[in-house]
Amino acid sequence: MKHAAPRAAFHLLLSAIAVTCVAVVVFQGWYRYPWSDLLGVTNIFWIVVAVDLICGPLLTLVLCAPHKKRKELIIDLSMIALVQMSALSYGVWSVYQARPVVLAFEVDRFAIVTANEVQKEMLPSAPEGLRHLPIMGILQVGLRPARSSEEYLNSVDLSLRGITQSMRPAWWRSYDDSVRKSVMAKARPLGDLVKRYPEKREIILNAIQGDELPLDEIFYLPLVSSKKTGWVIFLKGRGEIAGYAPLDGFD
Repeated sequence: MKHAAPRAAFHLLLSAIAVTCVAVVVFQGWYRYPWSDLLGVTNIFWIVVAVDLICGPLLTLVLCAPHKKRKELIIDLSMIALVQMSALSYGVWSVYQARPVVLAFEVDRFAIVTANEVQKEMLPSAPEGLRHLPIMGILQVGLRPARSSEEYLNSVDLSLRGITQSMRPAWWRSYDDSVRKSVMAKARPLGDLVKRYPEKREIILNAIQGDELPLDEIFYLPLVSSKKTGWVIFLKGRGEIAGYAPLDGFD
């Protein structure tokens, strides 16, 4: 133990530094608030991290023995590092593939769509500027109407199978003035939400704390993902985002 414990502790320190760097990228880059909560990635990520942090140093503690030759020790530690980095890389790659990439206005709500939900074969049919998924950040889009009754029926069929319009780039349109008008036509006054949730007033005010507009100039709509509902998005008068809160925005 005297021989192995310091090396295992050093391994744990290196692992913690690596995990911290990865966590910054995940939660400050790909999954900024509120996407980590809406997409349920937090628990999955920390399970991967916990396994990685425990297994690597633990294997070092078990395999690091004073009677081993230097060559044997280097091979053992190299294999441990390889296994550990492979597991962490696979976890990070999985999180990256499921990162949020599109925030779409759908009739009377906003929906967040992940990279692995987007029908990528339709990307060439998207409007100019929306044909590439961002590595970090979100594309904000509206949705065009159906061009024919046949397209409408096909769209309904796909939606019933779980492939919503927001997941289909061929249906995207730029978040322009026309879309903003549609957004604000459906948006509801913030006062309505405060009346529904008087006990959540503090949460609501904190969500829009950085905005200097009066409360009667802030509006809201439901915010959903394929995994979770129960959120609202706050909007300014021209459809700009003012904040988010974990409240049910549906009547």
